[in-house]
This record gives sequence, C-alpha cells and structure tokens, in this order.
Amino acid sequence: MLRIGEVAETYGISNRTLRYWEGAGILESYRKENGYRYYDKKNIMRIKQIRLFRKLSLSIQDIQHIFVSEELSTLIEVLTRHMEETNQKTEELKALSVVLKRLIEIVKSQQNLQDVFQYLDIPDNSAVLELRNALQITLSERKITVCQNSSYNNNDVRIINLPKMVVASYSIVSETPENDCWEMVKKLIQQHSLHERAGFRHFGFGFNNQKMEYGYEMWVVIPEDFKVSEPFKKKDICGGLYAALPAYLPVIGERWNQLNNWLEESDDYKSDWRPNDNRNYLEECIDYYTFNSKETEKSKKQLDLLLPIMKLKNIDQSQTDVILELEPKRVELPDIKLGGCIFEQKEKTSLWKKKIPWYKLADNIYKSGKGWTHRIKEGNNTFTLVFGESSTDIPFYILGKQGNVNKCFAAVEITQPFESYPDGLEERSLLKREYLVFSTWINPDKVGIKKLKSMELYMAAAEHVLRNNCKVDSSFCLERNYRKDGKNVDKIELYVPFVINDN
Repeated sequence: MLRIGEVAETYGISNRTLRYWEGAGILESYRKENGYRYYDKKNIMRIKQIRLFRKLSLSIQDIQHIFVSEELSTLIEVLTRHMEETNQKTEELKALSVVLKRLIEIVKSQQNLQDVFQYLDIPDNSAVLELRNALQITLSERKITVCQNSSYNNNDVRIINLPKMVVASYSIVSETPENDCWEMVKKLIQQHSLHERAGFRHFGFGFNNQKMEYGYEMWVVIPEDFKVSEPFKKKDICGGLYAALPAYLPVIGERWNQLNNWLEESDDYKSDWRPNDNRNYLEECIDYYTFNSKETEKSKKQLDLLLPIMKLKNIDQSQTDVILELEPKRVELPDIKLGGCIFEQKEKTSLWKKKIPWYKLADNIYKSGKGWTHRIKEGNNTFTLVFGESSTDIPFYILGKQGNVNKCFAAVEITQPFESYPDGLEERSLLKREYLVFSTWINPDKVGIKKLKSMELYMAAAEHVLRNNCKVDSSFCLERNYRKDGKNVDKIELYVPFVINDN
C-alpha cells in the first residue's frame, strides 16, 4: 500500500485532488493507526483510470457514472456522448469561422466605421440576412452543453492589481493542511466578524517545508490596528500585478497548468514570484458565503487562481539589442547526460509554437531527492530534444511551418544520476557528435525586457541546409537555452545534428 503523499509524488496529483476524488466517491483510502491515508493496488489502478478519463476531459460526474455502473455499456454511452459534444463544438466553431470571414469581407468593402454600422442596420440587406441566418444556425440551432471542465478557456485570464494589505497569517503541515488551515482561519473570521468588514478578502497557497512536507498557509485581511495573537502572525502584503483565472475545486490542478502555460506564451508579462516578499502563487475565495455554505456542492465551489507577474517594458524593437548568428558554426559536442521529461505536443504543432511546461520538469526534479542540486551541472541552462514528423524526405525541422513537432524531451544536464526517478522524470544520454549551430542572444542589460524567439534560427537552418545540400539526421534537433540570471533566457542555440557537407 502507498501513503497519500507517495501517491501524490508518483502520479503528479495533489493531495487535495485525491481527497476530492474520495469525497466524490470514485476513490477509496484506508487509514492506519498512524492516521495517514493509504491506497491499495485496486485504488492505485483506479487513480490511473481517473487520470486517463480526466485527460480525455471527462467531467467528475461522468467518471462517477462510469464507476458506479461498472457496465461496459455505460462507458460506451459516456464516451459516445462526449465525442458527439466535442464534434458539435468543432462544427459550431467551423461555422462561426465562416460567418466571421464573410463579415470581414463586408467590413472591408465599406469606407469607414459609420458606413459599416449603417450597412449592417439595413433589415432587408441580403448580406445582413445571410449573416443573420448563418449566426442563427451557428449559435442557436443546438443548445450547447456546458460542463465544469470545458467551460473555461484562456480568454478567462484577467490582469488585476492587488492593493497593499495587512493580513493575519496561519500555516500548518498535516495530512489535510487545506482543511485544517481553513478551520483555524474560519474561527478567526467568525469570532471577529471580519467577513462583514469593508475590504474583507482571504487567500491561501501551498508550500513544501525544509523536510519536503506539504503544508498550506492562509491570509485574511485585517484592519491595521487589529491585534493578532498566536498561532496567527501579522504580515504586510505588498500587493502588485497578478494574472487571475477562475477554477472549480475538481479542476484546480488543470487550471494552474493552464495559467502557467498562458504565462509561458505571453509576450507582455513574465513571472514575478518572490515568496520572501510575500509575492506568492495565491488561491482566493471570491465568494465567502457561497463557498462555505453547506448547500454548495464541492464541484460548484470556485476560487480565483492568482499568479504574480510583471509587465515587460514597451520599448523600441531597435533598442532591444537582439543579436542573431545565422551563419552556423560547426561544433562537436561531447557525451552529455540529461535528466528530463517527455512532453507530448498537440497534432500539427509547429516548431516555434511547441509548449514546454518547464515548471513540471522543475517539479519532478524537486521530487527526485534531497541532493538534486548537487547532481545538476552548475548553471541553470536547459536542453530540449525536439522530435517530429515530415511528409517528405526533408527533416521536419527544415520545413518551417510545414514541420510538425510530436514531442519534446526537456532536460537539464546532470553530473550523476538522480537519487530517484518519479513518474515523468527519466535519464537520457546525448552521444558525442557534430552539429551545425545557429544562435541568438540579447544584450545582458536588456534581459527580461524581451523574450528571445527561435523561429529565425529554424528558418536560417532550413535555408543553409537546403542551399548547401547538407545531410542531416532527420530524427531530432536540439535547442539549448541559457540563463545567466537563473530566470530569463538570454541565449538560444539551435543544433542541427550530424551535418555532412557534400561540397
């Protein structure tokens, strides 16, 4: 049997999510004399099944239905309905795209904005009737079924500015830290009627202590003259800029991933996580009464996820001092041992739109053992082995927009094996060989102002390889990112493998 903490580490699932699944009746644990939760082989298998269904975007309610029924016909029914709903949304989006295309053509044919509005206001205009009918079909023909895990999208991300605050803080490390922490904070709130005061807000966040034990901390806003007694602590919160995303409790893990992905793709913002200055990843209860009502189902309880960010400065492109070295160097790399994670990509993902969730790699490295810092080569540089496919004889990374990425192995260079390899983390060897290297870097004074892009490197590599009739290994290419400040990428190198020039 495995303890709840071991299961959380092995399968990358938070303790909170496991406990929620238990509360939903789709998972069962056993408590031993020490009070800890344990899962047997049957429930470990159940966890794997739930993970699969969640990756397919099935709701908790559908998963409950499948497990309660235990009938093959029920599984077929649920999957079939989910497929039909997915196809329906796909068709609706396609139809809406056609409507928008036609609307753009109409707008382009007008002289100014007033002409557009006047044109669209003519009731018997054939173009307007065409649009109206198309929209009727697209938006009203079917009733869209909205479920908790598909009603969110990246457009829900909001940029907010938290004010400076004084809070009473309480933290605890336990088997159920969120619940235990909340019980203490709730008593404080109710005892002093804090929820009835102007400016009332409360936040929470998870953490790992020095012993690698998981805990949770909560803040509740208090008046400046409020007397704080043990076990609470009084803290000043600096506030600042945050990216916010709503999340129901059952999908809180997926929503954090989505918010981190949004930041990774953003050209306007970067992370401003500074826990020593109380700039934490926060979870805010936005409706105290509904969240704490006994009548509110767990699946309907909602939080705001808050990610601390900093806006990148808007400066003239010519001032960024981005340097491109597009005439390649021929370099021989020695044997390199890498520790990293495979990240699958969506179908038809282009080279410069691939997604690499570095925070997941960092999380797995963190779980590999206490001595992980001594096993990674000095510096915070990362490697990405990019694997893809091509419909021609030309390597996928030479095809530009037509080259598709299947998966990426994101890794760090290690000097010795990790103490352990949790689920998702693995070791690979990059054998000694020759490469053509294309690179781009930024003036150190401008680091953090602008993100470097790899697109120019791939385009230069394609032109050089085709022009010089180079023979290259078509199975992969290698990207290498450098971070002198430990955070921001200040240099990118593209390695085209096993280059042999025929000339």
